[in-house]
Amino acid sequence: MDMASLALKSKLGKLIKSGLQAAGLRQLDLAAHLHVSTSAVSQMLNGKTAPATVHLDKIFELLNCGRNQVFIMRDLLARIRSGMHELRSPVNEFLRSSRKECGLSMAKLAELSKISVPELRILETCSTVAPSNEQLKSLVGILKFEAGDIQKLISDLPLYGSDGVQEQVGTYGNNSTLSAQIPVLSIEKMLNFNPALEDIKNFVWRNYDKVISVHNLDESINDEDVFAIADSGDSFFPPLPGSINLIVALKKFPETSDTVIVKTKKCDKLRLKRFVLDGEIVSLKPFIGSVEQHVDKIEWVRKVLKVTISEL
Repeated sequence: MDMASLALKSKLGKLIKSGLQAAGLRQLDLAAHLHVSTSAVSQMLNGKTAPATVHLDKIFELLNCGRNQVFIMRDLLARIRSGMHELRSPVNEFLRSSRKECGLSMAKLAELSKISVPELRILETCSTVAPSNEQLKSLVGILKFEAGDIQKLISDLPLYGSDGVQEQVGTYGNNSTLSAQIPVLSIEKMLNFNPALEDIKNFVWRNYDKVISVHNLDESINDEDVFAIADSGDSFFPPLPGSINLIVALKKFPETSDTVIVKTKKCDKLRLKRFVLDGEIVSLKPFIGSVEQHVDKIEWVRKVLKVTISEL
């Protein structure tokens, strides 16, 4: 029996078990979510078997796993399935060799890039990982490579869609010939976002429906850390005419008169509002019209940089 494979299965099982405990869930809950027996879950958690790829994706969904957790567990499963226990991708090797050519230790690179050592280790060792847009932007300047040099390697990585989802990564810098990509989500997806459970950026990149090029956006928001929401106006409350496309800031906090997208507790649709800050008092005004509507308890608010309304 392959002892290395058993060790990888055991490590993967322990990570899933730890995620269950952190989420306050039982083996029974995981079994129901995966539509398998509790015995099958027990074998998985104890390292006797490895989950199917489609089941691993469902585990990520149930446990609201962060980006790094997703990459680590996908990498473990890839090693188990391939039998290559020292599996490294061309992206891993490129980043590792670039760091060594610059004479940088991982600790020094972490200091310069503001990317933690554990995250850098993941980038150099996890075969399913690619740098995020933010990470790539930082590494390009420090390790002295062109974004295009790594872009081809990233595009050749296996896409873990129904077999796992790989983040779409753009390029940076004035000399780049390719445009950075931003994720697009439907309102149905955004209604599942819970800021108490997951960072907005992790959520968006786990749940996007497609990507679009930053090249297609206004020049004034090219450098923003953004995502897009695209859906029918009927999916908003109150309904809006036509098809709606929003460019939304991931982190930037709104200021007075900014348009915002709002999720409220008792509504299964999103609302477009005008943000108003008067001293320490925050209020939300109608986006269209002048009649104020009652707003229930707010779950989250995000700044909208651009609104496009098109006829259906």
